[in-house]
Amino acid sequence: MDTRLLNSFLTVLRAGGITAAAAELGFVQSTVTTHVQALERLAGTPLLDRHPGGVSPTRAGSLLAEHAQRILDLEERMLTELTTAAAEPTGPVRVCAPESVCAYRLAPLLPEVRTRFPDVSLSLFPAGTRTALTALADRRADLALVLEPSVNPPGIDLVDLGVQRLSLVAAATTGLPRHRPITPAELSAADVLLLEQGCSYSDELAALLAATDPSEAPPRFGGIETLKRCVAAGLGVTLLPTVTVADELADGRLVELRPPTDLARQHLWLAAPSSRWRSPAVRAVHAVLRETVPPAP
Repeated sequence: MDTRLLNSFLTVLRAGGITAAAAELGFVQSTVTTHVQALERLAGTPLLDRHPGGVSPTRAGSLLAEHAQRILDLEERMLTELTTAAAEPTGPVRVCAPESVCAYRLAPLLPEVRTRFPDVSLSLFPAGTRTALTALADRRADLALVLEPSVNPPGIDLVDLGVQRLSLVAAATTGLPRHRPITPAELSAADVLLLEQGCSYSDELAALLAATDPSEAPPRFGGIETLKRCVAAGLGVTLLPTVTVADELADGRLVELRPPTDLARQHLWLAAPSSRWRSPAVRAVHAVLRETVPPAP
């Protein structure tokens, strides 16, 4: 069987339709349709249910998808082991992580990875927890880092890299008290700014505000740098990993406040699929991340 057919089929399921899958794979739509039809002829039964909103797998399609993942993993392992340099780390490694982790924790490691493993090509992709874990399941990522108080997804091996400190920050000109925890009412009146939904610590702060005022709907921002600049300009307060605001706290552009209650302890988790074979390159990067990404100060 041509494994390209399996890859196309899995992409259709992930993308939710033929057109979206073709765009992702760089094929014309008719090519992906032909691949699916070829699989359906081999299986002797429909593999997809077509409906106006896209496609979904039939019972046979779900079974095929389960086996197809294993077949593609085995193909990847076979091709790697057949190369003369199979014992050495070589090839691409794709890592998903929150924006703050990519920019402030992983980017400084790239020179070390390049020096130790010159034949490894490491790619970083910003992603929240749900997106990162989905990317692992869909084989679009090899490793992921997720920032959560706790996490226990099925089929995933986890390494706890430690607690990551958070800071509630405001502009240096803020009138909010710094010597004591601010009250929920003071926080609610301070114009809280948050990252997009799915960010665990922003969502926790949103829930705290909602408990005080259910009508409260703080604005959400798509990036940490934009959020920091808005806070520094006096537009409100926000909660961010301390490592991302260390420079601004040091030079006085931002000041740290005491939150009104204890917030959940955020841990950084290194995640990898349990059943998927890991190439030497993936194992090497996993080891580097496990050894050199200590808890944030």
